[in-house]
Amino acid sequence: MPLYEYKAYDKNGKNLSGLIDAASKAVAYERLKSQKVFPYKLTGENAKSRSFNFNLKQQLAFSLLQLASLLKAGLPLVGALDALSLQLENERLKRSYIRAKTSVMEGSTFAKALSSDKIFPGLLVYMVEAGESIGALDSILEDYAKKLDREMEFGKKVTAALIYPSIILLVCAVLVFFIITYVAPTIIEIFEGFKQGLPLATKILLFTGNTLRKYFYLWIALIAAAVFTYIKIVPLNAKEKFKMNLPLVGWIIKYTMFAGWASTLAMLHRGGVSLTKALDASAEVISFKTFQEKFKSLSKRIEKGESLSAAMRGQNIFPPLMIQMIETGEKTAQLDRMLDVNAEFYEKEIERKLSIFISLLEPAMILILGAVVTFVVVSILLPIFEINKMIK
Repeated sequence: MPLYEYKAYDKNGKNLSGLIDAASKAVAYERLKSQKVFPYKLTGENAKSRSFNFNLKQQLAFSLLQLASLLKAGLPLVGALDALSLQLENERLKRSYIRAKTSVMEGSTFAKALSSDKIFPGLLVYMVEAGESIGALDSILEDYAKKLDREMEFGKKVTAALIYPSIILLVCAVLVFFIITYVAPTIIEIFEGFKQGLPLATKILLFTGNTLRKYFYLWIALIAAAVFTYIKIVPLNAKEKFKMNLPLVGWIIKYTMFAGWASTLAMLHRGGVSLTKALDASAEVISFKTFQEKFKSLSKRIEKGESLSAAMRGQNIFPPLMIQMIETGEKTAQLDRMLDVNAEFYEKEIERKLSIFISLLEPAMILILGAVVTFVVVSILLPIFEINKMIK
């Protein structure tokens, strides 16, 4: 059923506004009147609420925790969705949950209702389907919400760790560019009037500054063309290979994939999903297509009778420590726990490596900036020494 926005008065004359699902405007009007609400404006759903929201992931996680709590309190799914939609402030999420409630009332499963709205991730839909089949929907929703929360916290830590050196690097680059292109050439032009040959370092500085200044727009165009070529023309497998071979970046990408895959697989398997289906679903969290295929192939090897650890050994992408821990989990019937331990280990490793990298990056940037400034100063001072010699 479609949604309608309404503005109305209650029996006390207070202004109200909100959403209501109904088959038509007339039905919506009658439903509101039966609730002692008297609408003076009733319109179809406004598309503006579908705009992008930076906090949507966080709000989705919180709403799922609320829904899980309502279900644990004994409310039926329709009642819980109705209560949740009344509490939500985010209009986009509110509409999505109202649509889901309407679909459930019409006989659809909750998983199918969520799958029709792009706001809900595919992994959530898969987990809800598993939760409905085993009668543990509240636990599944809670687990998924906690997973989202962990991902956001981890992302915040990584971002916070990279913000400071990124700002320093940007400021240094702008400062050096300004000195080379405007300050140094202006000073050096004074020395050219003495008809004295300039030192090599000074010529290099002058050439660099003039080139950057005169052909600034050409450099911008070349950079833009290179970025466009990389994004639109370079094959996906070549881009992924390039990223994986970057120092530190490739390492972080790999470990992030392992951590996300392990935590997702543990959550699905613990929720009652069969190992093969859980492997297929958890492979969806891998953003690199070349790696995703290798993760997806694990379920096929499991179907042939191999253990998970043996299937992982056959792919040559998993760290030996990870395979050993999973093998231990299989032997002790604690696979879910070992997967969680793996995820936590790799998340902590990423934080540790980033911390070391940043502690080394700051002095390295200072040394590079010092070297550039020293070169600029020497390039300016050398002509002065030459002029002093000429005068003497």
